[in-house]
Amino acid sequence: MCNDELSPSIFFPEIEGNLTKVVWAHAVNSKALLDSALKNETVMMLEADVVLGKLKTSQKDEEIPIMAHPPATESDLSLKDFLLEVNGTKKGAKLDFKSLDAFNASMAILKDTHNVTKQPVFLNADILPGPTEEANATKPVDSTNFLSMAKAFPRFTLSLGWTTKYTNSSLSYTAEHVQQMITAVEEVEQPITYAVRAGLAANDIATMKSLMEKSAKLKNATLTIWSSEGDAVNATQLSTLIKDVGVEKVYLDLPADLLKELRLSGASSLSFASSMALGSFLVSYLFSSMARRG
Repeated sequence: MCNDELSPSIFFPEIEGNLTKVVWAHAVNSKALLDSALKNETVMMLEADVVLGKLKTSQKDEEIPIMAHPPATESDLSLKDFLLEVNGTKKGAKLDFKSLDAFNASMAILKDTHNVTKQPVFLNADILPGPTEEANATKPVDSTNFLSMAKAFPRFTLSLGWTTKYTNSSLSYTAEHVQQMITAVEEVEQPITYAVRAGLAANDIATMKSLMEKSAKLKNATLTIWSSEGDAVNATQLSTLIKDVGVEKVYLDLPADLLKELRLSGASSLSFASSMALGSFLVSYLFSSMARRG
């Protein structure tokens, strides 16, 4: 089963169990960004995207797992090299798989890492359709196959979300979305963090609390609240949601300006620390946000 020392609350003792204090770097999809993130002492978790594509430095035409966000299909950083660089550092990693094919092609690499890693690793995928107004919305990664394959990594945390298209600030997650997720994860034994979009989650606090209540039997269920630049988010309601769920159960993967609007006495140092960290990644973050979970 999952080792407790790989939990961020244990691995980062300085946060004193307050997960909202975990600082993220976004779209670490190149050698330059990875090197910068590893040197930044404020950053704790490195979020990066995994697709099948071509390594720029390779003379071969074969597709391998690389670090890139669609529609990009080339990178100077492979998943294997990313994990080799991160392993043994004081950083954790969140790997966002954009397709089941990318996850399947990464299995051997992940198994090697799983056996030796000494830091938190999250395996992320949007496995269910979520709030959207578009009939041709992005298709989720197949939940049954992803969760079945992910069983091979009991020491890793599963980060599971819904596909979203945030064009209407009145949209929210529904009881049906919650029940579909609970049904999908009922046999999961790894720790789970639910990746929810801030604006959508803040619009229905009761539904988000229901998600956590129905997850009481799961191992260490948490929320990861994320947002793209430009999303309309009710910061007051989001603050209430975080306080109601508890800072020991909520990660905040948010833009610096939104962090500053939150009223969290238990995370008073978060905005300043995150602003410092995110400043180094602002260009890449803005670029990735335009395409991120579109």
